[in-house]
Amino acid sequence: MKQKTLSLSTILGFLGLLMVIHTFSSHAASGGIECKTSFGEKTFLIEDGRISFQKEDLSGNSRSISSVSGESVRTQTKHLGFSKTLYIDGHKHKINIQNAQDFSDVNDYLSITSPKGHEMTYPLTCQSV
Repeated sequence: MKQKTLSLSTILGFLGLLMVIHTFSSHAASGGIECKTSFGEKTFLIEDGRISFQKEDLSGNSRSISSVSGESVRTQTKHLGFSKTLYIDGHKHKINIQNAQDFSDVNDYLSITSPKGHEMTYPLTCQSV
């Protein structure tokens, strides 16, 4: 009776392929993510490695007031979500999305730290766009 065994390179190749498929499916499935804090104090759009903070004018139209490209954003991917860190006007902004497939007002947040170390944390309401 013969027993077939899988080589280590076959197993690692298969695992690598699964990781690539998971990465592309989780990031390619959504064109962008739009997030808002409570009462619309902060609104931003994460799209194609770019984060654009938006402001609504009196007529209700939204316009980008600050945009940061991917080179200035430090991204840490997690199992199902990600964390992005960027600096705007000397303030450190940390965006945490726990699960990019299932957004949560409890687990997703924006944390802003001033140069003096004062930190404000806002829960986020996010949706795919």
